[in-house]
Amino acid sequence: MKIVETKRVITLDELAKLDEDKKDKESADKKAERKTLHQSLLGMEGGLAKPKLSKKPKKEKSQSLGSFSGIQGNLVKPETEQVKNDRLKKANRFYLPVLNINDVQQHESQPLENRLHFTDKVAYNTCVGNCCGVPGLKAGCCYLDPDDIEHVLGPLDEEWIAGFVKHLRKQGLGASRHDVVVDFEEGKLIGDKWFSGTPKNAVFQSPDSYPILRMQLVGPRFACKFLNFETGKCTIYAHRPDMCRDYLCQYVKANFLVRTKQHPNTYSKIR
Repeated sequence: MKIVETKRVITLDELAKLDEDKKDKESADKKAERKTLHQSLLGMEGGLAKPKLSKKPKKEKSQSLGSFSGIQGNLVKPETEQVKNDRLKKANRFYLPVLNINDVQQHESQPLENRLHFTDKVAYNTCVGNCCGVPGLKAGCCYLDPDDIEHVLGPLDEEWIAGFVKHLRKQGLGASRHDVVVDFEEGKLIGDKWFSGTPKNAVFQSPDSYPILRMQLVGPRFACKFLNFETGKCTIYAHRPDMCRDYLCQYVKANFLVRTKQHPNTYSKIR
């Protein structure tokens, strides 16, 4: 028996449907491919996934307080010796110990062999860096400490006052006596304001104390108006009054060989 193959003729509608199915399949494949790619780029929360980088081994945090100190979760570098010194220097910039610079009993008299000549260089190194034997202390005699009032910066010579005012005017400063000194009436008011009811007020209430060099406030105390309290140097050193030129505190008298107004060319032990 002979089998005869027959071919069925596909209609145009069927052909169109086959083409449409093929396109749908291709479209579905592309959608699936795009979906796979899209999912690989998306993170768990719908944002772009971060690229995975090779992880570096974590360094163990030091538990030593010698390197860092934890304060409320923050790491704070330790204070270096220099930073500490600067901080203390700033905090103590106005520090002045009780000196009693005119008290004979305050400083023990040194033997002759232990004394240096109080030359200008020695005087500078002492008064602007080791005043009264206190390392770092400057110009203690130019200060008036409310807790240690035993002197005022006077009395001044009237001839010096007139000459110094004249000198300032030549410099174009237009100064007057009031810019340089405090006289008795004003000084009494200063004493009453700052030292009323205390023995320290007596020096301000005595006419024999005046005129005195005008003062400035430096931290909690008074200082000579012409003192640079940062450097400890006198800003009118070449024109300073005899009161300052001739003054020797008890520390200097007890520790150095000095020159006096009576013997300006001889170093001698005076205490």
